[in-house]
Amino acid sequence: MTTAIATTAAMRTEIDTIRAIVCFVLVLHHVVGISPEQGLELPYDNIVSVISHTTQDMRMPIFSFVSGMVFAQVTGLLPDARTVVRKKARRLLIPMATVGTLFWLARSGVGNETTPWGMILITSYAHFWFLQATFLIMSAFALLACLTGGAGHRQLAMGLGVLGILWWGLALFPLPLVNWFSIANAAFLLPFFMSGYLLNQTPALRRRLRTHPQARPVGAALLIVGLVIGWRIADGSLLLSDLPRRLIAIYLGFSAIFGLIMLRPSSNLLARIGRYSFAIYLFHVFFSAFATQVWHALGEPIPLLGIVGVGIVFGMGGPILLQNLILRSPLAGFLFLGLPLDKQRARKLSTQPSGA
Repeated sequence: MTTAIATTAAMRTEIDTIRAIVCFVLVLHHVVGISPEQGLELPYDNIVSVISHTTQDMRMPIFSFVSGMVFAQVTGLLPDARTVVRKKARRLLIPMATVGTLFWLARSGVGNETTPWGMILITSYAHFWFLQATFLIMSAFALLACLTGGAGHRQLAMGLGVLGILWWGLALFPLPLVNWFSIANAAFLLPFFMSGYLLNQTPALRRRLRTHPQARPVGAALLIVGLVIGWRIADGSLLLSDLPRRLIAIYLGFSAIFGLIMLRPSSNLLARIGRYSFAIYLFHVFFSAFATQVWHALGEPIPLLGIVGVGIVFGMGGPILLQNLILRSPLAGFLFLGLPLDKQRARKLSTQPSGA
């Protein structure tokens, strides 16, 4: 029993460490800017911009994979669809609406917003698309699991994962012209979320990926190959479009996921940061944007790498401090983090990933 508890604790530390790593690259991406008109306003061929864009097909698949693993733990084999939809709407959609509205107001205040407010709630908007897409995936799986009796939940998860590859990767089914409620993003994330669910439900495979003598060398190879391909796409030396580009995005997501799972990075410090990943994901843009805007306004007084570091510290540290302030009020926790109004239960859930 002691060995099992220690193994579970080690796996939790590894997953939380991975979450912190992904938070780091996510914050870096928004500090640098999605395009030369945003963030640090760097051209695409700038080395810092290339580094940032190298992981563009890896970040959110890893988050989705972790959400799938956690979802498998907390719902059981036969989740009640109504309960899942209600809880996930609270946990994902309420913060999406609240924080998304604040983000919309901030952008409107500086004259950078063109999207009507109502559209941010029903279509893909900024980085909040991930919450809509994840809600769709969780709700669809719970409903289908209930309808099929739950016995074939692994087959259902595998089928949905394949559907995502056929739908988004191979484009065998048409995507809507308007990305209503981020359904196109949900199709992209389906294989990664369901892989996390399936890995959680197959302990023998999970142990083998962690403990096989060749696990770490293979994991390192997967990650290195993925990063090399991502780098070549980011610096423009590998030009892909349509079907090849979609398929390589799916490959890069899986290479990062299983590369990290097999490498088993573990750091108590990073794990503590990783437990704030939901708050970092929601709020990092406010803090990183503040840092870069002040840098521009002051005439770029410190070197580029200096402001990158400052932006990352702000983008990671600010949300951590903010979450601790939010948790003082059950209502604030409900509105900004999707936590239950019960203060004790809210604190317990606050350090769990959005799949919880």
